[in-house]
Amino acid sequence: MTGWAPATLLILLLATACAGLAHVLLGKRWRQLPVFWLTACVGCLLAYGLGWRFPLDLPAPAGVPVLEAVLLAWILLIVVSRLRV
Repeated sequence: MTGWAPATLLILLLATACAGLAHVLLGKRWRQLPVFWLTACVGCLLAYGLGWRFPLDLPAPAGVPVLEAVLLAWILLIVVSRLRV
């Protein structure tokens, strides 16, 4: 049995943390939590998939640009929180 790739686990961890915090700060209903989680996953995956990197010498564990992934996830989370969900 093979395990999950480290990048996959890190992206899921980042997305879950961002979605949980966004729900605490911006959420009003429980049904928003899965929407926030999917949005955070999309943001983290976009930053990882596009290889979006700031011109800073920051570490990228497992090839995941953590700062960029979290920033893009939060931008998308703020946009989604303003929609009527």
